[in-house]
Amino acid sequence: MALQQINTDVLQDLVVHEPLVVAGQKFGDHGSGRMKDILRFLKRCATITRVNERTNLTVFALVNADSTIDQERLANAVAFQFNPIPGEIDSLIIEIRADGTPYVWQQIPPSIMPTLKQGIIYQLMQGVETFEIGGLSYAVPKVIETSVSQYFVHSFSTLKEAICAYRDNMARTSTCYLLREAWHDQNNRFWFRAGPEFMLRRALCNYLRAYLRHDDMELRPEQNVDESHPVDIKIIWRANNRAAIIEVKWIGKSRDLQTGGVTATYTDARARSGAKQLAQYLESHRQEAPAADTRGYLVVFDCRRKGLNLTTPTLSRNAGMYYANREVEYAPKYHIDRTDFEEPIRMFLEPVCV
Repeated sequence: MALQQINTDVLQDLVVHEPLVVAGQKFGDHGSGRMKDILRFLKRCATITRVNERTNLTVFALVNADSTIDQERLANAVAFQFNPIPGEIDSLIIEIRADGTPYVWQQIPPSIMPTLKQGIIYQLMQGVETFEIGGLSYAVPKVIETSVSQYFVHSFSTLKEAICAYRDNMARTSTCYLLREAWHDQNNRFWFRAGPEFMLRRALCNYLRAYLRHDDMELRPEQNVDESHPVDIKIIWRANNRAAIIEVKWIGKSRDLQTGGVTATYTDARARSGAKQLAQYLESHRQEAPAADTRGYLVVFDCRRKGLNLTTPTLSRNAGMYYANREVEYAPKYHIDRTDFEEPIRMFLEPVCV
């Protein structure tokens, strides 16, 4: 995983008030053991699922056995299975029993909450993590400030950041040398050359290979998700059974290098068809590999220019940048309707304006 920015002051505070230390001070060696059980569960759970700003996750462990809770467990809890959880956690309540076995509770009866509060409770709610240890609450400092959770740190967030970094630092002004090959006119950047798809895909692949070089991952361009559906880029994280499917589309106009004639004109509809195509890929992949945790990314290279035609010698800034902030409207909005579909990333490629 690529390194994320770490706040060293917060890291020092975390070391001083580390929850394992507090549990030991409060409950002795038994308390330290119970905290370790919770931390082990969080670490293992982070390999099979993800969290977001809306996640409500509670993990608790009793320090002392309680017969009332034993009875309630029979009615409200079942053993937790460590299988990949599709998408992200919405709401989940876990008890770590004395032998380390996790149990899923459907609900916590209010009558047993006072007893739970005398043990150890971890909670993630709206991006805020806390430990309640023996009735006292401790906030978990954000050592990695860009991460929702300090225990669920994912490659997926790094992948999105990598794509957005390529958009902002390499694609916007065609700093990327491989991307420059996709232009019909590199000096002006008004038109793509005919059939630029493979060049756009190759440029993005090259960047992601460099950016994600520390990840235990495999990047494969032009892969099939099943026997009949090719996808532009597929990334597999071998260690935790995760995958990403990246669909690359472009909108704007292209010209033939030899004849100079217009070869294609793609509008917003092209991006929308790409979204539908990606949703179909994801569903097909889910059927073929139901145990894999797969997420889809739509990347749209945008070279639209206002009023562009074959006789246009130059573009004013108003014409060249007309589409810079005009986002594509998607219908249906797969990135809202599906938990495995990332919000589409549009890369507006600036022309040279006069």
